[in-house]
Amino acid sequence: MAIPLRATSTPSTESPRWTMGLVVSSDCTRVSAALVSARGRGLDLQAEVGEGVIVQVPRETTALWRQWTDIGTSPRAVHRLMESAGRPDRSFPKDSPAAADPGEILAAIGTLRAQLAEVEASAVLALLQEAGVPPDRILALGVCDPGLWGFNAAPRDSYLGLCDAARLAESTGMNVIDAFPARDLAAGGQGGPTGALAEWTLFGHAERNRLLLDLGRTARITFLGAAPAERGPSRLLSFEAGPGTCLIDLLAQRLTNGEQAFDPGGRLAVQGQRLGPLLEHWLADPYFRRSIPRWHPRGVPPDRFLFDALQMAVQAGWSIRDLLCTATHFVAESVAQAAARDLPSDAPIHELVITGGGQQNGMLLRELGVLFPNVPLIRTAELGVDGDALGPARAAILAFFHIDQVPAGLPEVTGCEVARVLGRLTPGSPQSWQRLLSAIHGARPTVRPLRSAV
Repeated sequence: MAIPLRATSTPSTESPRWTMGLVVSSDCTRVSAALVSARGRGLDLQAEVGEGVIVQVPRETTALWRQWTDIGTSPRAVHRLMESAGRPDRSFPKDSPAAADPGEILAAIGTLRAQLAEVEASAVLALLQEAGVPPDRILALGVCDPGLWGFNAAPRDSYLGLCDAARLAESTGMNVIDAFPARDLAAGGQGGPTGALAEWTLFGHAERNRLLLDLGRTARITFLGAAPAERGPSRLLSFEAGPGTCLIDLLAQRLTNGEQAFDPGGRLAVQGQRLGPLLEHWLADPYFRRSIPRWHPRGVPPDRFLFDALQMAVQAGWSIRDLLCTATHFVAESVAQAAARDLPSDAPIHELVITGGGQQNGMLLRELGVLFPNVPLIRTAELGVDGDALGPARAAILAFFHIDQVPAGLPEVTGCEVARVLGRLTPGSPQSWQRLLSAIHGARPTVRPLRSAV
């Protein structure tokens, strides 16, 4: 059932518009889809998140993605691919896909993108059937995926999206808006987080400052400054706070010899004790001295934190349960530390809104309650957005922003030089394209409210 998310502006009397969001998970194992209907335009968008589905990605496609994951995060991969003159790069191991001829590399990436387009198209069809919404109601598909990234490549970082937009548009007949990080990178930004303004649309409040905490593999916080919807957010910040559930999961797997992929409810962590020296060592990591904007498409790698913990544990005789308990404290304290250091000192947090897998960890939520005293903890589901639907809902709203010419790439969030409308538009069928042109014709560039947003 669709649930209205914000009532901070005068309800619009115009007919609702519809978009659909699609998100490929960071490990390329599933595609999540959700419908979003909205009244109003631009920053005055009043969104309702409707039905959602999750479609599993075939194992062979996931395997192909994993084959490229390390390469896609290396400084050389995408940049090399873009600059290659047809010579194999033998600086990689011979059995590495990066050592293949560039033509073979392009063919492999093309296969991956084509296979993902088939999964995305099946998710679109499944959601339309489940929701009973006719295809001609959908103005556009907004698509987000992990992409292939090349870092420190001259003149700046490179990004190659995994969405085969032409194939997806051809198979569904729908307009496709994707590649949101690309324009931000071109404008001098870090490529993300691109969904902060969409999160304000979903969870912003006219009178209360909210802190949205995504307890995923990396902990990310988004400060949603109080403001009436028609004015845009008074203050909007979004950045990574530190390692999230990934560190806890790795320790839980080690404790249970791989029998448990995570610590259910924090029940393993409560059996250990907080190790002060380890916690201080973790919090002293140079990562936490980095200024905002602070974001990476692959999140905060937990490897060095895990390695240091295991090395210190051997020397001090600590148990895995103690490490797990301390890691849970660490996630909570790194969030509190980031909030205290990087958020506006004159804007108190009135509500802490929680999403991500970590919201199921009772011990973690308890520690957050201690570190944020007198601040109510609210799950996004209580505000109308189930955790699985948040990602595709963001993508759907980014599509609305593209249609309404609202810049979602903001200097305060991504570090770009100037605010830009994000996304690349690929037309669907002629009928779908004409409907979208009519919708765009009715939109006006959002200039005045944007000054409030940045």
